[in-house]
Amino acid sequence: MKLIAYSTKTHGITLIEVMVTIAIVAIISLFSMWFLPDFLALNRADNQVNLLYRNINFARLYAIENDTYVTLCALKNNECEKGDWGEQVSLFIDNDKSTSINNDELMLSTFEHTHELDSLEYPREALTFRPDGSLNGFQNGTFIYCPNTDKAVLDGLALSVSQTGRIRIKSTDKCQER
Repeated sequence: MKLIAYSTKTHGITLIEVMVTIAIVAIISLFSMWFLPDFLALNRADNQVNLLYRNINFARLYAIENDTYVTLCALKNNECEKGDWGEQVSLFIDNDKSTSINNDELMLSTFEHTHELDSLEYPREALTFRPDGSLNGFQNGTFIYCPNTDKAVLDGLALSVSQTGRIRIKSTDKCQER
C-alpha cells in the first residue's frame, strides 16, 4: 500500500499578515512617540553636562601640568559674567587671576549652549584653577542643568565642583521647584 503525503509549501506571506504586522508596528510607534521629546531632552542634558565635566577636568589638568591659572566662565566682552552660563562657556589661561581674558592670555576652548529651552546655572561668576589643581578662592558650587525649563517636569543634572577641584554628577529635582 502506498501512502500519499500531501504537503503544502508556502512561498510568501498573505496580505492579511502584512496588514496585521503594519498595524502592530503603527500602534507600538504611536505609544513610543509620546516619550520621544522627554528622551531627547534628557539626552541633551546628559551630553551638555558631560561636555562641561570634560572641560572642567581639562581646565584642572591643564593648570596642574602647565603650572598656571586656568579660568572657566561665561565670557561676554572678554569679561566673566555671573548670570550667563546658559550662553557660551569659555576656558582660558588667566595669568593675572582677573577672570577676564587679556591679549597675552590664551583661549583654550569654548562651547555653546545646546538648546534654547534648557538652562544652566552656577552660583559664581567663574571657576579658576590654581597650579595645584584646587579652586581659587571660594568658587566651589554646583552647576544645575535643567532640560525643558518651560515644562519643569524632568529631573535635571547637578555637577558639583569641590574646593579641591573634584567633580561629581548626580540627578536633581531642583528643576521642578521653579
